[in-house]
Amino acid sequence: MSPMDALFAVQDEDTIVRQLRHRHANLPERRALVDAEAMVVATAAQVEEHKVSHLDLFRRQRRYEGEVAAVEDRLGELDTLLYGGSVTSPKEAVAIQTEISHLRERLDSLEGTVLEVMEELEPVERLIADLDVRGVEEASVVEHCRGELLAAEAVVDADVAQANERRSAAAEQVDHDVLARYDRAAAGLGASTVVHFAGSNCTGCPYSMPAVEADRVRALAEGTLAECNECGRLVVR
Repeated sequence: MSPMDALFAVQDEDTIVRQLRHRHANLPERRALVDAEAMVVATAAQVEEHKVSHLDLFRRQRRYEGEVAAVEDRLGELDTLLYGGSVTSPKEAVAIQTEISHLRERLDSLEGTVLEVMEELEPVERLIADLDVRGVEEASVVEHCRGELLAAEAVVDADVAQANERRSAAAEQVDHDVLARYDRAAAGLGASTVVHFAGSNCTGCPYSMPAVEADRVRALAEGTLAECNECGRLVVR
């Protein structure tokens, strides 16, 4: 392989590596992992949202249950007072019985409210349980997608390593100064850094070479590397 052919080989392998890196960054497995992780995040957000609702309902239930307990305690006190023999006045007994009647109505209302809150809690608890199950399943999908991505990345990485090995082998046949010129220019010109001189033109230029420039390159010995003054590419005579 001639030095110029080796230089083209270096460029070809650099192009392959760039393509592989683009492929690496845009693997469908990567997109699948991102989507799977997004689902996990969304489900976790739903769980937290419903847990807030659950906590609010739970606090309401406990508050009403506390009121029920307080009313029951008061009813117990009044029953003891009424039937304990300490009340001798009929008027006082009537007042106690009236309070007991009102408290029993209040107790019925509170117990009904507790049941209503418990009925509201049940579907929320079922939903949270279902979401927890879904979260576990989605986490499993994430792990599967992560494994798939690692496997796909490994394939691409192996291809990159092989391309770099071929580049190194080709680069050994290129003069160090020429390779340095190529590396500097390749940063901005990419896959068309090194081009052939065809007829009277640099094949990398979007326009025809000026006649003077074309004559200058044409006068060089075949296999010589020149620089196009129009586009900055390296032109192989």
